[in-house]
Amino acid sequence: MTKNDAQRKPFQLLLFIGLILVAVNLRAPITAVGPLVPTMKTELPFSSGVFGLLTTIPLIMFAILSPFVRRISDKLGAGMTLLYAVIAVLLGVCIRSFAGNIGLFAGTFLLGAGIAIGNVLVPGIIKSRFPERIGLATGAFTISMTSFAAVSAAVSYPLSKLSGIGWRNSLAVWMGLAILGILFWLPQRKLSIVQQTNSTISPDMQEKSVWRMGLAWWLTVLMGAQSFLFYFFAAWLPTIVLSKGLSQETAGYLAFAFQLTTIPAAFIIPAIATRVKDQRGLISVVAVFYIASLCGLVLSKAAVPLTICVMLYGFSTGSCFNLCMLLISLRTRTAGRATSLSGMVQSLGYGFGALGPILGGWLFDWTGSWNTAFVLVGALIVTIFISGRQAGRNLYI
Repeated sequence: MTKNDAQRKPFQLLLFIGLILVAVNLRAPITAVGPLVPTMKTELPFSSGVFGLLTTIPLIMFAILSPFVRRISDKLGAGMTLLYAVIAVLLGVCIRSFAGNIGLFAGTFLLGAGIAIGNVLVPGIIKSRFPERIGLATGAFTISMTSFAAVSAAVSYPLSKLSGIGWRNSLAVWMGLAILGILFWLPQRKLSIVQQTNSTISPDMQEKSVWRMGLAWWLTVLMGAQSFLFYFFAAWLPTIVLSKGLSQETAGYLAFAFQLTTIPAAFIIPAIATRVKDQRGLISVVAVFYIASLCGLVLSKAAVPLTICVMLYGFSTGSCFNLCMLLISLRTRTAGRATSLSGMVQSLGYGFGALGPILGGWLFDWTGSWNTAFVLVGALIVTIFISGRQAGRNLYI
């Protein structure tokens, strides 16, 4: 398919809607758990560390399965693979909610597998079917994903308190999103990713594994640092707020604000990033926002300045995540290459991100304060700046 063909290709509205309804399933089942853990602790005989696995298991599945998604997609087709992924999310949520204590973890593994496949496959589909609208499609995808992550975190606990609901039914509510995603994706089950060829790419470059490309590793480092910082604060922000002497209600409000302010980045970043030759300047600005928000989080103790800093931090991490997703498409010439790169970046990136809640908690237990963890956060922000400056160059993988 030539560039002119892509420009003349009509906007595929049903495919676009299908991708959006797949996207809403890729975070909400995970973020629904955290607010319910205190209630679950009163009923289940597990330690805090074991409950932490309910958030960490999906990240582990991301790391394990992501490198194999390209092979699965080549064998089954992208449409059918993504359909099976959403079905896995549906079954996983169901098992997690209603199959007892063992099912709580077995279902989490299954839904984590489905989410991992969706995470990797969608950038390749966007690259293939929306080549001239990558910014729009990627932005809509991430907006849908992060919006429902915030909604899930906000409503899960209040929903569990309604008469006759409880925490199991509150978790099961998200089956509705999966059913909707399946119904709207069924017409796309025969979709395939067109493997484009480009005469400007040498045969050696076409065959070279993304795992042997320096630019791919820089993007992977960027994704890993971003994931670590996001999941560290998603897990420990309420505890950090409580350590500053504020109330649990304020901590919950700030946790929601953190999730909510990742959303505007999905509007702003794609619009800017797709209009510039390289993204090095953009990642530099994001790094400055990160540093400013970290300084505020360390120094502030009152609710108002903390709220501002948390919102800035949420915007920063949302911006960095959107840049990672965009660069997967912008740094590749073909959909197949984008899928391979996505598998590498998300496998190692989310694998490192899974360490965020664990290492952050360990540093607090070891030192008795969050200062050491904040030093680590600062080091990772510097890593984001360096790796982003490399990954943002106008080069192809």
